[in-house]
Amino acid sequence: MDEPRATLRETGLIFRNGAYCRNPVLVAALSLYPVAAAGTGLKNAAALSLLFLLTALPSQLLMCWLGMLVPKWARPAAALAATAACSVPAAFALQAVSPGAPARLGMAAALTACNSALYSRAEEYAPEHVFPAVLADALGCSAGFAAAAGAVSALRELWLTGGLWDAGSYGGGVGAGLDRPFAGFLLLGLLAALVQRGNLRRAERSGREG
Repeated sequence: MDEPRATLRETGLIFRNGAYCRNPVLVAALSLYPVAAAGTGLKNAAALSLLFLLTALPSQLLMCWLGMLVPKWARPAAALAATAACSVPAAFALQAVSPGAPARLGMAAALTACNSALYSRAEEYAPEHVFPAVLADALGCSAGFAAAAGAVSALRELWLTGGLWDAGSYGGGVGAGLDRPFAGFLLLGLLAALVQRGNLRRAERSGREG
């Protein structure tokens, strides 16, 4: 019983790292552009997050199974090919679930094929780890991306429209300007600072307890 519990605890830590402690957007500073450019409302955030998840799972699991068979010098190209290949059915799935969503996301959706967070995990992490760890990492990073995209998009949508999920109207909020990419980057920086503060406090507590 101890070994399954230890494995479950380890996979839980891997998931938490991806979702919060080492959030791919707010800590690793990856995939900033899609969130800054297209994260202007919760509908867009949900579409971006689903596209990320549907690309992350197959591409990382594929590199987990086949990555060690690829020479190390060729893994970057293999990881990029896996991510690009998996992004195509992911886009079709998103279109089926939410018609018009890929077109609404524009370049942010197209860049999923070379998304920096997806690529880095497929190239660096997946080939060197076992299936449960890779699965937990893919789900954790997807949750972390969704949390960052959702927080930024909700703040911008409220500011711009006064509502969430198309409940408001453009210009019905308290101001304008947050639909610009620079505003998205600014909000991401503020959220990143909050996450880093939480990480520092946790490290300080661990140091005192140790």
